[in-house]
Amino acid sequence: MNNNLEELYHLRKSLDSYTLDELILRGLEQEIDLTFDDIDAVYKNHGETGYVAIPNVVGDFMEEVVTEDINVLVPWNVYGDFIDRISKKIEKSILISAKATFSDVTKLMLKDDKHHVCVGEPINVLGKLHDSKFNLICGFPPMGMRTNFEKNNQSFKGEFSHQLILKSSDLLEKNGKMLFIVNHNFFNKSGNNAVLPLLENNGIYLDAAFYLPPGTHSNTGIGTYLVALSHIKYKSLFVSELKAENIEEVITNWKSRKKSKILQKGKLVGQESFFSYERLEKEIEIKKFVEKYNLTEVPIKDIAVEINNAPKKIGLFKEQANTVYLPNIGMSDAVDNLNELKNTPQNYFQIVLKENVSSSYLVKWFNTELGILLRESLMSGHIGHINKSAITNANVYLPEKNIQQEILNIQSKVDEFRNELLSIESRAWNHPNGYEKLNKRLEKLNREDGFSEWLETLPFPLASILYKYFATTDFSSKKEYLLHFFEAFAQFQVVLLMSAYSKNGKNLEKKYIYEIDANKLSRATFGTWVHIGQNMASKLRQLLNDLPEQTLRLFQHKRKIFIEMISSKQIYNILDKTKGYRNNWKGHGGVESKIEAKNRLILLENELHSLRKFIGDTYENYLLIQPGLGHFSSGLYNCNCKLLKGSRSTFREENIEVSIGLDIENLYLLEKSSYEPLEILPFIKLMPSPSTQVNACYFYNRIDNDGVRMVSYYFDQDADVTIQDGSIKTILDNISSINEMLKD
Repeated sequence: MNNNLEELYHLRKSLDSYTLDELILRGLEQEIDLTFDDIDAVYKNHGETGYVAIPNVVGDFMEEVVTEDINVLVPWNVYGDFIDRISKKIEKSILISAKATFSDVTKLMLKDDKHHVCVGEPINVLGKLHDSKFNLICGFPPMGMRTNFEKNNQSFKGEFSHQLILKSSDLLEKNGKMLFIVNHNFFNKSGNNAVLPLLENNGIYLDAAFYLPPGTHSNTGIGTYLVALSHIKYKSLFVSELKAENIEEVITNWKSRKKSKILQKGKLVGQESFFSYERLEKEIEIKKFVEKYNLTEVPIKDIAVEINNAPKKIGLFKEQANTVYLPNIGMSDAVDNLNELKNTPQNYFQIVLKENVSSSYLVKWFNTELGILLRESLMSGHIGHINKSAITNANVYLPEKNIQQEILNIQSKVDEFRNELLSIESRAWNHPNGYEKLNKRLEKLNREDGFSEWLETLPFPLASILYKYFATTDFSSKKEYLLHFFEAFAQFQVVLLMSAYSKNGKNLEKKYIYEIDANKLSRATFGTWVHIGQNMASKLRQLLNDLPEQTLRLFQHKRKIFIEMISSKQIYNILDKTKGYRNNWKGHGGVESKIEAKNRLILLENELHSLRKFIGDTYENYLLIQPGLGHFSSGLYNCNCKLLKGSRSTFREENIEVSIGLDIENLYLLEKSSYEPLEILPFIKLMPSPSTQVNACYFYNRIDNDGVRMVSYYFDQDADVTIQDGSIKTILDNISSINEMLKD
């Protein structure tokens, strides 16, 4: 806590009663030199949401785009922070505050008499300014407040912020601009709540929508937008994501109305087709998917006989053949049988299909990664609801009809295998003396080929250890390699979690953050990694449930499947169990017999099979990369990278385009078809071993007096090394500092 806040909190003790704005005003009057960051901290520490600070990225944006000697109107002002960063460029300004204390604080914070603060109900004050015109009208009005108002003798109802923007638009100069922070409701174009048609009738048009992703605002996890409006009518809308690292490029693209290869840096989209940035993101992901796998776009209208909501009075669907039941809220599975509904019928659409379309195929498709992406793209509102119009006008993306039948045939064979395995499992437990016959049945399933193929989908730091296990015949050695694998896997998971939180978790609420004990991490054990992982995964599951979009951006991903895997409670149960095995076996000591080694190996292999079930093919869609030389071109960084995938240490190289420059000293995790790699903290390294100079993968072990101890779980020639790496010590120091900050 800084000295200014300490002074303010000391002052608080002398007050009998106070509101936060009164406390801040009293502090400023007593010449406590508060900043806007201090004010934001006061509100956050009190857990109050009445004031939302202007994000730094918006201040940076305003500084870049606002010209000199302008007249500014802020129709909703709290403390003056919206124009603080551009104060020197302003000739004069009028700020409207709903409370006298807001006005008094603003005057003390802005410290310049060219800023005139009016106190009163903002709509009424705006009505008195009808003779004034402004080059810039801007602000961050409160969201979600409902109101009724009139325009041109017609009654409307909607958000107060929309009424404020509409009323202030009367005061915009011919060549002026409006910049407001709004939520996604602003882009509604129909119904009594729509403000955009009213603005257009007023000669004001939407120019750009700059997305402020979840986490941009310090006290909310929802995404918002900085919208630009003017008297100029554009055919297309400029859409981008506003982040500190891309401001200059976004502004350049906006001013020239130039589209980038990636959405974050700017795309031009149809005014009528834009609903939200999240939907646009998912539509782009769907397009990539469709092009990659050569799928055909099929309008649901063309394959459906009818699409029904559940009857409200009776509450049940009329049962019909060849039907899919699709959830209209949430992401539970689509089903093709009324008896399989997991929720009430009111939470489903009944899609009755034409005879030439199979419900068996379509219901499986809706539960695939692409099907879920489509469902997410159709959702609206905070709770994620699909309305009937959206599903009726949607497209599904399917292979040719003959391929659909082949997939159903494969599914049938998979079901046969599954039934065979269930039969073997049942007989093994109920008729154990028949194990020889059951082993012969199992051998026909050729398990080893499938395992070796799966192994090659994993990142090299993990696959390299499993390959040693797979290639070794000695039971004791196989057991040791599996123990190494589980420990490495636990560490790998935690390092990915720590990397995401370190890079993008600064604005998360405390309840979503686990405080890591840096002292324990300085001498980490298998148990340390499992304990940290269990707690971080629990926090991540809560975040994913509450704020899914913010969770995706935490990992710089577009899809949830990886985050669901890395936070899986079942995976950590497996790791906890294998840790228990390891501790128990080491604790008993003594010479291990061959029979004992074999029995222990069987226990670990059972856990490996369980782990594989939860990992699945998730890593197929992700690349662990080591960057080489690169250069910027057309706003993207082109880099020759080694792909650290599979068990082979001779890595395939590939040219990869990303949105940021890459450090050749670091590893990165990149979702395929994405442009935003996640930098991996240096607890995992690919480096030449000191003795052999052969590149090998090393995992952090502990901090020693001599340096940082790193171990390789597969490279026998130089398995234990000590290196000099100040970055790891710095990370541990920073963890301690963050924990202290969270306690304040």
